[in-house]
Amino acid sequence: MPIKKSRPEPTGVRGIYKDGPKRFLVRVRWTDPRTGRRRKKERVASTLAKAVALKAELAGTDPTPRSTRQRFADYVEQWLREHPEIEGSSLVYYVNNLGHATATFGQYYLDAIQPGDIRKWMASMKKRGYRPRPTKKNPEPKKKSYSNATINGWLRVLRHVLDDAVDAGVFARNPARGVKALKEGRTRGLRGTALSLKEFRRFIESVEKLTADKEMSADVGRMLITAAWTGMRKGELFALRWDDVVEGEIRVERSVYKRKEKATKTGDPRRVTIVEPLEQVLNAQRRWLLVTQHPGLESGLVFPASPRHARAGASRCKVDEVSWYRSPSVLDAPLKKVVDAAEVPAVSAHSFRRTFENLQREAGVDLLVRRAVAGWRTESAHAIYATVARSERDAAAKAVVELVTAGAAGC
Repeated sequence: MPIKKSRPEPTGVRGIYKDGPKRFLVRVRWTDPRTGRRRKKERVASTLAKAVALKAELAGTDPTPRSTRQRFADYVEQWLREHPEIEGSSLVYYVNNLGHATATFGQYYLDAIQPGDIRKWMASMKKRGYRPRPTKKNPEPKKKSYSNATINGWLRVLRHVLDDAVDAGVFARNPARGVKALKEGRTRGLRGTALSLKEFRRFIESVEKLTADKEMSADVGRMLITAAWTGMRKGELFALRWDDVVEGEIRVERSVYKRKEKATKTGDPRRVTIVEPLEQVLNAQRRWLLVTQHPGLESGLVFPASPRHARAGASRCKVDEVSWYRSPSVLDAPLKKVVDAAEVPAVSAHSFRRTFENLQREAGVDLLVRRAVAGWRTESAHAIYATVARSERDAAAKAVVELVTAGAAGC
């Protein structure tokens, strides 16, 4: 016979039901002050008197939300519409980072977000754990966890976006500004690698040898040498035009993302001096374009794509207009080939920003000048790229020894 399920009996007090001997069920509906959504709470008391008191306690948490309050998701959409100057890779960066915040705070009322909510969110993103595939024991794999550096990137964007809410009077103080960033180490992998002075020399020599032996496209080799002698970002290198080469300097004023031109990462134009080795490379590139009558000459780019790749790019993007900008992966295979030939640590195109910074410092170039050449706005951003070389560590140790021994001799 089927099991008969008991039903709570009304007690005459709304929201309180008798569910057995010495068991009273208290049900209260309330509105979440952060999301404005109706929620239900259920608690159990041993007596009717305690149940009435419990109901009064739970009912006291039911604030009436203001209909004029804006939800976080709506605010983010509005903020993006009000900042059309953010485009290209910067727009993708903002949208992706804000997407992670919206997944948690999307239905929160904007003015209900507190620093504690943000800390809890950051901690949850870090500690979720990750199993790539479901197993019999764990049929539902956990979601991916994120590094401290990634989560700090979300926090920086959130701080910036909520600053406008402070200006609008929604907050007295930006809640994201009251949250400390997570501790993170130095950049690892290819991006975190820099070449030493000797390795830099071997790299340049290997590029020249590989291009001379026709084991690498000459114009790609010239791109690598240009990146090495300027510390330009890859997108800035692809967007470089002959109009930017003026009076012995390169004017770094634009970049490219997904074959579309945009401003540089910081939006600030800068100047890089054309040293003699780089001047020879640029002159060779110009001669090659003119002698071969490269169809990309009309684009004005210093390093235009080949006609075949330009047409293929237009086909992939499903547009009629041919784009002469290089593909982001054009340097990957050549870089690996040079690294193997030069027997230097594996690097990416971005590694030359670190390398060029270190070489300038070893050469005694002033801090302000180095920051201006690289285009870093702040000292903290600059510090991320600095790597102390062995020669500098040896010099520092020697200076300490000389200081100590000189003091002992004076005694």
